[in-house]
Amino acid sequence: MKKSYKILAVAIIATSVVACVKAPHGFLSGQIRYRDSPIQVQRGNIVQTSAVDNDGSSAPVTYRLLDIRDAVTHKHADSLYKNRDRYVYIEQFDPNVDTTVALLNSRRKIVSSPTFEFNEHTGGFTFFGTTANAPAGSYEFDIAATNENGTKNIKNVATFNLYDGPVADIDQGGSAWFADGTTTNGDLGQPSVTVTKLSPKGTLAILKIVDKNGVPFNPKKNEYIKRGDRSDFTTFAKFHPVIVSDTSLTCNFEVIPFPYQGAAQGFLMYYRIPGQFVKIDPGFTPTSGRNYSYNPRFSVRVSQEGTYLITVKLKHATRDPI
Repeated sequence: MKKSYKILAVAIIATSVVACVKAPHGFLSGQIRYRDSPIQVQRGNIVQTSAVDNDGSSAPVTYRLLDIRDAVTHKHADSLYKNRDRYVYIEQFDPNVDTTVALLNSRRKIVSSPTFEFNEHTGGFTFFGTTANAPAGSYEFDIAATNENGTKNIKNVATFNLYDGPVADIDQGGSAWFADGTTTNGDLGQPSVTVTKLSPKGTLAILKIVDKNGVPFNPKKNEYIKRGDRSDFTTFAKFHPVIVSDTSLTCNFEVIPFPYQGAAQGFLMYYRIPGQFVKIDPGFTPTSGRNYSYNPRFSVRVSQEGTYLITVKLKHATRDPI
């Protein structure tokens, strides 16, 4: 009987000891990670990255960015942290209503900030267009994760690649000849459309329409004109008048993307080059006369701030004013 009491007493003591051990609060995984690493970030674009995978950690989990480094040199990424000016919208912007610079500026303000923001609730990044001024390359970063269980620092949790990609969406459209005063027409193929970024500064688009030899048509002399009620380059110039020169049209577009929104024909731009300014290669029109206009259509949508040269090179066409 005494032996039974001793066993019972030991059991009670053991139970009491276990009861005094404090249970952990929640779970914080050591395997928190970014599933899409290396994360792809196009330089100069606004990019929102995916949230971190917390591997079943007890919510809520908050995150803190500890450091970003060049993945090759392992040095702190000073250029990404450098404050640069950018616009933020403080009110809803309506391009159909806010059609002047004064109205536009009432909806936005300039802030100076690093090229990114880090979301403490998701672990995701927002990269801004100011990454255009930061070096392309691969970057590694560290974060801290915190919940009721405590805090874990995770070094080299992931990497992201800051790369140069296309600065514009291009639709090369097509071209057709039309006999003057008729609907008789024929195909002249797609023009070659290229977009060259001249500078990361400004918000300028410079349009040149050139013949097959690269000779520009002269918009100041109406060597290319609008096609009825169809959209053209000036359709999308919301805030400033288009500047016309001997070789080009220039628009200060102010807001990206440019064009900001489509017209009746989407983002297509239509032009007509009257026959007295263009000589179409033999075999494409019924006769060799100059009573045929050249009618290109194309679209370009720029995704970043900067200064751009848009060159539309026509096929089977030679500038030849008569």
